[in-house]
Amino acid sequence: MKKYKIAFVFIVMLLAACSPTAAPAATMEPTLTATEMVPTDTPEPTFTPTPDYPVEGIGPVDYPENVNPLTGLEVADPAILAQRVAAVKIENLPREHRPQSGLSAADIVYEYYTEFGSTRFIALYHGQVPEKVGPVRSARFFDIQAVQSYKAVFLFGSAYSAVYSRMWNSDISSRLVVEGPTTYPALYREAVGGENMLFANLAQLPDALVRLGIDNQPQDLSGMFFRKGMDVNGYPANEVTVHFSNAVYNRWVYDGESGKYVRYVDQSNAGTVDEENYDVLVDQVTDEAISADNVVVLFVPYSYYVKNATEEVMDVNMVGMGDALIARDGQLFPVYWKRDTSSSTLTLVDGDGNVFPFKPGNTWFEVVGSSSQKVQTDDTWRITFAIP
Repeated sequence: MKKYKIAFVFIVMLLAACSPTAAPAATMEPTLTATEMVPTDTPEPTFTPTPDYPVEGIGPVDYPENVNPLTGLEVADPAILAQRVAAVKIENLPREHRPQSGLSAADIVYEYYTEFGSTRFIALYHGQVPEKVGPVRSARFFDIQAVQSYKAVFLFGSAYSAVYSRMWNSDISSRLVVEGPTTYPALYREAVGGENMLFANLAQLPDALVRLGIDNQPQDLSGMFFRKGMDVNGYPANEVTVHFSNAVYNRWVYDGESGKYVRYVDQSNAGTVDEENYDVLVDQVTDEAISADNVVVLFVPYSYYVKNATEEVMDVNMVGMGDALIARDGQLFPVYWKRDTSSSTLTLVDGDGNVFPFKPGNTWFEVVGSSSQKVQTDDTWRITFAIP
């Protein structure tokens, strides 16, 4: 089997990258040393067949009928795949609204920078239909990219006027699901801690889509390639930290027993690395730790649509190709993300353009600016968000 060739190495960044903050800027000392993809003291990789999964992998096209093209895994009910992906906008701040509901059921989650040091999530559901997802919040420009990529229906609560305008004038305009009598109880309100919050019930979504006249037929989701075994070694990666700002930072810690990365999140603002305070994020519904089989960092060009003392509106371009990192099985691999058109499902490729395998399972994408800093210290990695 042809080995994956990674054609680029990291550039050592000696200057701290500028990052939006909600507190004084953090300081960092380590720098990344560029090395070969397969270090000289690393044994030649061996490929071990996995009898419970096709040795050649699944995808990036022609998925078996009962396999979810977003996870590479069989689903309990194949009928679930006979409908569109559901994309739900979920908040990350304020911390008092955590833990969120339904994140553990998502096939894919994108976390991205919104404004003034904050992030939000857009979660994609195709293999499960949780009855409580949220809190559901307002849309941003980035969400359009994700909804187009997965041909999804989009559940959200309101939006900035320019975001609304772009959505209504795009090809996703017929797939927008907002709160109202027609969408209830797929979108419903619940009192939580004295606040009236919006949530999604995906079990009720098909009926709502019928009332809205939205096409809910399954779509072509070709693009992701899954394989359990690897025939190339990466860098050791037992810990991956993504620092969006002094208010929002997270850490993925590899659990060798489960083979997953467990998500730890900020508990307070931190002006320095030493002040950072983490705890495991759990799902409000299941009380289980949020984890991912794949943690992918995407380096993409952010730009300011509006920036002044009271407003910060970000735009993101995710059509084309750019640098990426994928952490799986306790290792990290430099790759490229690739999305040829707005309707293409995002995929990963190596330096020769060959599709790179996701581990079968769920994926979290951390979307950072293209000039974000990458730092390795032994088996720990730190990504610091920056906008050019």
